[in-house]
Amino acid sequence: MLSFWEQQELLRADIVVVGGGVLGLWSALECGRRYPQRRILLVERATLPLGASTRNAGFATLGTLGEALAHAQQVGEESVASLMVERWFGLQQWRQEFGDAALGYEPVGGYELLFAGEEHVCEAVEHWNELLREIFPEGLFREVPELARYFPGAPVRSVIANPYDGALNVGKALSALQQRVAQAGVLIWSGTAVEAVEPTSTGVSVVCWESTARRMLPVRAQVVAICTNAWIPELVPQADIRPARAQVLVTAPLAQRPFPAGTYHFHGGFYYFRWLGLRLLLGGGRHRALQEEETHEFALNPALQSHLEEILQQLLAGQEVPVEQRWCGIMGMRPDKLPKVEFVGERLLIGFGCNGMGIALAPRVGGQVATLVGEWLE
Repeated sequence: MLSFWEQQELLRADIVVVGGGVLGLWSALECGRRYPQRRILLVERATLPLGASTRNAGFATLGTLGEALAHAQQVGEESVASLMVERWFGLQQWRQEFGDAALGYEPVGGYELLFAGEEHVCEAVEHWNELLREIFPEGLFREVPELARYFPGAPVRSVIANPYDGALNVGKALSALQQRVAQAGVLIWSGTAVEAVEPTSTGVSVVCWESTARRMLPVRAQVVAICTNAWIPELVPQADIRPARAQVLVTAPLAQRPFPAGTYHFHGGFYYFRWLGLRLLLGGGRHRALQEEETHEFALNPALQSHLEEILQQLLAGQEVPVEQRWCGIMGMRPDKLPKVEFVGERLLIGFGCNGMGIALAPRVGGQVATLVGEWLE
């Protein structure tokens, strides 16, 4: 049951963005700035964004060289180099928009640990530095084998350093972005699930479920952008996006850090760790259970959590430290690991850029979403 006022005025929008994570928020922000006279609504199913936006490790990264080499075998060096540049531009947008203090940003640099059999990564340093020379004239990567001494409990052979990576406080970054979106005049509905998106003769009907009143709310829109990452296929079944769950743990505080601050990766980015003060955050291992972790279920994987504890012992050279927190996040992945922003129907588009790199790419993809949205505004 709807009132006259709800039907006539409150359940309409020129632009509806579905998804309140970083990508949906950046898309809404760009729409708000480009089309300030338009009524823009952002709809998020949870009170706090789920998926990966509030459940990631807070890495502000361009990606490791090992990851780039593996990805280039699939899509080519030029595509991967361009993607790394887009990540860099995206991270700079975050910093320019909000400032480092508001983001809790730390310019700690990134480090890739290399093990036996990964000598080819070291050999590729100069080649990839040359590929990216226009943006990073002093070189993006350099080998620093002397840093391997910080990991006596693990058989680290060498380390690749990247001074352009950093770390941020995910909670601060998301809060700052939400506030900026509201300041741009975007209306935000939290705790509202979009059940269907249906074309009409005059636009698009976005069917929302309001759990408090237990009723459906049909919102009339001119154009709709679906930015729900791993959940895009629920509304756009043909989208080639699959969920990828990631396991994370955080230790109790240590007396001191046995290795420097930084964003650390190894084994092609499948493992990652960083300091949160004197606590160590460690995540990954998904490649050991790829089918099992291709799920939308928010649950801990006991086997992978146990495996992460074993990795933790190696990183801390056997030092016993309690684990204080455990959680999982759910990313979206495409087969080619490239972003996709495109129309999937009349007045309906998807904005996807994550593949584990949502923080870096969200500002760039949000801009692309806003550009396409403008094609259907009357």
